[in-house]
Amino acid sequence: MGKFLIWLGISIVLFLVNFTPKIHAENTGKVEKNIYTDSRFGFQVASLSNWKVKSEKEPSLSRVIMTQKNYKSSNIPGGSQYNPAIPSIVILVDTTSLTLKQVEENLLGKEGYLPKKNEFMIKLDLIANSEYIEIHDITIDSIPARDYTIRQPYKKTGEDLRVHDSMYGNSVIIQAFLAGHVILFKRDKFIYVVQFSTEAEFYYPNNVEFQKIISSWKFFSQP
Repeated sequence: MGKFLIWLGISIVLFLVNFTPKIHAENTGKVEKNIYTDSRFGFQVASLSNWKVKSEKEPSLSRVIMTQKNYKSSNIPGGSQYNPAIPSIVILVDTTSLTLKQVEENLLGKEGYLPKKNEFMIKLDLIANSEYIEIHDITIDSIPARDYTIRQPYKKTGEDLRVHDSMYGNSVIIQAFLAGHVILFKRDKFIYVVQFSTEAEFYYPNNVEFQKIISSWKFFSQP
């Protein structure tokens, strides 16, 4: 009798494991015809035809990532033809009781405390060791925002036909720069952070496309 009860108990557990419906977080970010719609945070942003739009799986601080399809490589020796950074846009949203100024000081400065700061910094890879070129007050669909124009130096290995070494060949260390924007704004209890980054060499033409994308931002419901 005891063995039967043990066997019955094991059978019930296995049944529950195998047949209990698995609960998945609903994906509240949708992409259709290059338009990203976020029903959780109540906003929509339209990309351009030469940008790929990919929503992130729930749960995620990062809501959507956009990458340029036909990004360019430099023809200048020692330029960004060697593994150029792909122009990209990432949108992050989180709940916070902090003010926009407090979030700004914590993310882009060294003051205050922001929960999930490490997660933000991993996604906002343009911020670390960067130089702030300009800071502007702007609006995103009538919401006040802070816009940081940023330049970030980095080094990479490439090949230069002008250089030849019997031991190392044409390998050279290239000083390169990324450039872009980090935009912060708050609506009710949600903080929105948008990062745009590209090789500095192509900042101006790619920034024109970014401005068209960010200007399409629309809130369609109360959060």
